[in-house]
Amino acid sequence: MSERAFRFILGASLILLLYTDWRPGYFAYLGLLAFEGVTNLRFPYLVTRLRRGTAARRGPLPRDCRLGFEAERMLRMIVLVLLALSWLLFPETLWFLPWFIGFMLFMAGLTNICPMVMALRWIGFC
Repeated sequence: MSERAFRFILGASLILLLYTDWRPGYFAYLGLLAFEGVTNLRFPYLVTRLRRGTAARRGPLPRDCRLGFEAERMLRMIVLVLLALSWLLFPETLWFLPWFIGFMLFMAGLTNICPMVMALRWIGFC
């Protein structure tokens, strides 16, 4: 599974969770993002490893990486923080933020153009 397909799935599932207003799904979604952000065991990598065996390994970080932290991992942590802020702390004032994040992840999955990852790579993440 590619990162593009996973962004599509993340966006579509977030839109579905928001539409149905299923609270346990919110917390499972935040838990998945927290697990991937903290451990760097990303779901697309695990699926690829299960499908192809132990031969599918991630290589080392590129040498031109200034910060030594992957942009995809940072994307998941930023989404986690923004969703936690908008769902748990300010649900009445930031109601539009989860919808915006869901549609942007959905479109990033469709087009393979993610402005947040592009900005993070420009900053110096790998």
